[in-house]
Amino acid sequence: MSRAKVAKSRRPQAERAAEHYLYEICGCDPQQICRAVRTKWQAVDYWGSDVWGRTKSGDCYYAQVTAGQVEAVRTRRRKLEKISWNEFDTVLLLQLVEQPNPANARRKDFYFRVHIYWHRKTDKPWTVAVEACPVPAMWFKKLRIEDFK
Repeated sequence: MSRAKVAKSRRPQAERAAEHYLYEICGCDPQQICRAVRTKWQAVDYWGSDVWGRTKSGDCYYAQVTAGQVEAVRTRRRKLEKISWNEFDTVLLLQLVEQPNPANARRKDFYFRVHIYWHRKTDKPWTVAVEACPVPAMWFKKLRIEDFK
C-alpha cells in the first residue's frame, strides 16, 4: 500500500527570504525587522502581515508572504484590504515562485512576484511589479543582525 506524499510547505523559507528582501531591496534597518510568531497553538502577526520592517528614516514596510498560487494571493489580498493602513505605510504581498533552472533541470530557481497595495483611494488598488525579484539561496537562511554591525 503506497502513501501519498504531502507537499512540504515553503512558508518558513519564504518568510526568511522576505526578511532579506526588506533589508536588501527596501532598505530596512536589520534591527527593525520582525517576523510573525507561529507556534503550535497560536499565530501572531503584524496587522495581517508576516514580516514588518522600518527604515532609519521611519518608513514602515509590511509584507505578507505566500508560496501559493492564484487563490492564495487572492485570499491574502482580501485580508490586507480589510485593514485601515496609515498613508505612509507600504504594504507588499510577496509571492514566492519556483521554476526549473534552464541550465540544470534538477535545480530550481526562486523569485518573488511583488504585489504592491495602494491603499490611498486609487482606481487600481493592487499593482504587480514589472520585474520579478530573484531570490538567491542565501536568502533562505536566517537574517543575522551580528553580520551587519
